Amino acid sequence: MASIWKHPKSRYWTACFTDSSGRQRKRSTKLTDRAKAIQLANKFESAYKLKLTEAQARKVISDIYEEVRGDKLIHSSAKNFLNNWLEGRKAEIVKNSYKRYENAVKKLLTYLGDRSEADIAYVTKTDLASFRDLTAKTLTVSTANTDLKILRIAFKQAVVDGLRIDNPATAVSTLEDRHDPDESERRPFTEPELKQLFAVLDEEWKGMTLGGLYTGQRLGDLAALTWRRIDLDQKLLAFKSLKTGRDMVIPLAGDLIDYLQKNHPQNCSGETPVFPKASKAKRDTEGESRKLSAQFTNYLIEAKLVKPRPKDKNSGKGHSVRRQVSELSFHSLRHTATSWLKRAGVPEAVVRDIIGHESELVSRNYTHLDDKTKRKAIAKLPKLNLT
Repeated sequence: MASIWKHPKSRYWTACFTDSSGRQRKRSTKLTDRAKAIQLANKFESAYKLKLTEAQARKVISDIYEEVRGDKLIHSSAKNFLNNWLEGRKAEIVKNSYKRYENAVKKLLTYLGDRSEADIAYVTKTDLASFRDLTAKTLTVSTANTDLKILRIAFKQAVVDGLRIDNPATAVSTLEDRHDPDESERRPFTEPELKQLFAVLDEEWKGMTLGGLYTGQRLGDLAALTWRRIDLDQKLLAFKSLKTGRDMVIPLAGDLIDYLQKNHPQNCSGETPVFPKASKAKRDTEGESRKLSAQFTNYLIEAKLVKPRPKDKNSGKGHSVRRQVSELSFHSLRHTATSWLKRAGVPEAVVRDIIGHESELVSRNYTHLDDKTKRKAIAKLPKLNLT
């Protein structure tokens, strides 16, 4: 017969019962009420002694939950819950972040296969650990870690909604990102390489590239810039980062300010794009920057700074295939800006504030930099003397 027991240091009763094989089992009831704890212990024993089908087990669990908690237990398949959760996030996060959330959910549902139609409560720590490892193997460790962090948020909501009693994703640790010594890593441009690149760029891409060099910002953010974000009198750029949501204020200097002053339209609204062609390319790809990245890569090839990639129509490249990292890309301009600032002796906190790097050690909550400090830092960036 089932019984209950309470550890001296715990406020909850533990159910003690025997299963169909005669094995003694213990399960925490998470209850402080003695009568309800005994009731739950008897239910546990009855359930364990019966050979239940999935439907019967679900019914027993629902009955236990309703009798003990007073509420009906809600059910949802993993597929329905994750898709509904994803839809709910659409209005809460920026488009690029939503794409990452969507990719993480789609990959997990594909990995689960038919089991995605089963209850969300049946997704285990082992499932998520195996999914993490497969993603790291086929894509990158960074992608695997990002997907895991997104799934932690999703399963936390499942707990809040009463669909699970635990979050299995929090029990799975992220992986240490160790680079293969033979794998290419992005690096800064050298000044001779920059002059080689500018020799083949069209006028708009010269501006975009100068934007990357003198602000350290990402391709998508630069493509989305409008003239409202630029104060030519104060020589300031102010915008919200699409990736991090941070409010960025960056002084303008060097060849970039020369370009902006030269190319500012006489009659334009504040919402006129600074880089019209890039803005259209971004809209055409629903906010993604892949088309622009490809254009920049073609310029790198034309400048003989990278080799053309072999074209393979059957490569199947996409979100499920490991991406090859090129030493030079538009993101390398971000590395270049960081290197220039550090080489000029600019303090780490100032570099992070300008570039927009996130850090546990240097946070906007604790580090507040005035415009004068950042202007001094930006003024130290070299001019390329392109003309």
